[in-house]
Amino acid sequence: MFVSINDDIVEVDEQTTVAALLDGLCLPDKGIAVAVNWAVIPRSDWHVPLQQGAGGSVFGGAGWLIRN
Repeated sequence: MFVSINDDIVEVDEQTTVAALLDGLCLPDKGIAVAVNWAVIPRSDWHVPLQQGAGGSVFGGAGWLIRN
């Protein structure tokens, strides 16, 4: 499946989690907030796989936007 990160399209496995995506992009796991479907999710939910059609954002120093 494909996700959009700050308007860059990235292909990820359908079982990719938020945590794995951030790790794969070499983003820190601290000092950022993640939103899926435009709602901030707690770090404890970062293990849930991204779903087709969900949109999201990662907020931090880089201001990442993630959508799939």
